[in-house]
Amino acid sequence: MIELDLCEMTGADLLIETLAQQGIGDVFGCQSDGMLPFYQKLTNFPYFNYIQLKHEQAAVHAADGYARSTGKPGVVLLSSAAGVVSGVTGIATAYSDSVPLVVITGQYDFNKTSDGASASADYNFSGINVPITKHIYHVTSGDNLQEVVQLAFHVATEGRPGPVVVELSGEVLTSLVCPSVLEFPEPKKRSIPLNQNAFAKAVELIEAAEMPVIFIGGGTNISGGSEVLREIVARTGIPVVSSMMGLGVMNGSDQSHLGMLGMHGTFASNKAVHRCDLLVAVGVRFSDRVTGKISGFSPKSKKIHVDIDPAEINKIIPVDLPIVSDAKDFLDFVKENLDFDHVRSRIKNWARETSEMKRVVPRFDQSKSILNPKNVIKLLDEYSGEDAIVVTDVGQHQIWAANHYKFTKPRSLVTSGGLGTMGFGLPAAIGAMIGNPTRNVICVSGDGSFQMNLQELITAVAYRLPIKIAIMNNGYLGMVRQWQEMFYDRRYSSVKITSPDFVTLAEAYGAVGLQARDEVEAREIITKAFQIDGPVLMEFNVIEEENVYPIVPPNQSNANLILGACHHPNFVESK
Repeated sequence: MIELDLCEMTGADLLIETLAQQGIGDVFGCQSDGMLPFYQKLTNFPYFNYIQLKHEQAAVHAADGYARSTGKPGVVLLSSAAGVVSGVTGIATAYSDSVPLVVITGQYDFNKTSDGASASADYNFSGINVPITKHIYHVTSGDNLQEVVQLAFHVATEGRPGPVVVELSGEVLTSLVCPSVLEFPEPKKRSIPLNQNAFAKAVELIEAAEMPVIFIGGGTNISGGSEVLREIVARTGIPVVSSMMGLGVMNGSDQSHLGMLGMHGTFASNKAVHRCDLLVAVGVRFSDRVTGKISGFSPKSKKIHVDIDPAEINKIIPVDLPIVSDAKDFLDFVKENLDFDHVRSRIKNWARETSEMKRVVPRFDQSKSILNPKNVIKLLDEYSGEDAIVVTDVGQHQIWAANHYKFTKPRSLVTSGGLGTMGFGLPAAIGAMIGNPTRNVICVSGDGSFQMNLQELITAVAYRLPIKIAIMNNGYLGMVRQWQEMFYDRRYSSVKITSPDFVTLAEAYGAVGLQARDEVEAREIITKAFQIDGPVLMEFNVIEEENVYPIVPPNQSNANLILGACHHPNFVESK
């Protein structure tokens, strides 16, 4: 750190020192005059890595990707006014998926009036952010800057994580501050008392069940519960299903992991949950994409719901045993108290049956594509290595990645699940690459999503980030087109899109561009891409009207699963 007399520090110096105390070395932002005093100080702190993106929304997504992939809070700097408004989509994306962010905003007022007012006071920026943040702090004096920033990190990471905004007013960054010491006492962590009685009741229900299923979500991922869950499953054989945000908590190749649940979930996961007699939901929020028609969701089961946020319990699905707890705390108790041999013996037939579901899923989905997007995902899986991080945008490609890439580690899938934010992929991949410089990072996108933040390709080039970008180019907003085909009698409206030549675009930005039209070429360019030390954009021309299967029709239960084009409109009825 730079040695400064404590009473010679400006607010900008103190902010940088305080971030360093929190273990923050990487900060994302988008250059603006609002944080100008901070940027001017950066050259005095060589250990500080500031990553400048081209758009505020992208800067927030980058901090988000960093946080999701590392487990550490992401930090992003924005100016007030247009900067905050441009970042709202990114903040809402993080809030929806419980991602810890600290968003620091500042307005450097060049033209204050005589009464101290400024143009920025005309806009209620706090009001814009209230519904999509855990807390908003206003700092009007450098004297409490250090305390507030430390509290912001505490609130962002405590309990159910989420974004916190710190709004700096006036000349906080330029005024001299005189802290007595740079260290500030750690805020006390709020402890959630372990509900031993509820935990014990859950163990009783698991031991009494004959056809149990564990349903894991993002909360299991966030809590660090992967290792203990894998041990429980290995010793009992209880089948496991995942929400999209829970992928990677279980090894995707584990025979007990039946895959993703819900609208685009696997045949095995939906059938198992429909038939089970006990559903143990850990760190999930029961979104509509998971449940389908609520009255038809797992109709025969008793339900245990474990979540750190009491507001999520009984909000969507009525449960028999509500448990407010950190997911890992609950799983640790189950590991220490469950009679593994008894459970394994009791459910052996069910475990065998569900594993058969996974192996013998009907193959109604016979693609006629010259370049099958599912096979592209499998090739990416083959060449990327098991330590890779996959970042996706939102659309058909997202579901293909979720269902056909074998995630083996927690935090290996970075995707916008709750808000479904197109344009998330590339900037989030930049953040994941900054946070994990020794791992392969793949950005899977579509021609529609990619064009929403394609300007950040120059950011990847400028920082020499070896991100491998895979664009599934089918000339449509694919998921909307699929719905129009299947449920609106092919009345296509506003889904055919135009795109640039992505290879030429990549080269214009200084990246390597490669293109594939069939699976032979796909293998060739993927092999080549992973040999190149730098960003590579791979365009896969999936020109046919390829659909995502399985799919549950709107207003249907997950039992009514369409497995492929030749299976529509007859549904599979899970008995």
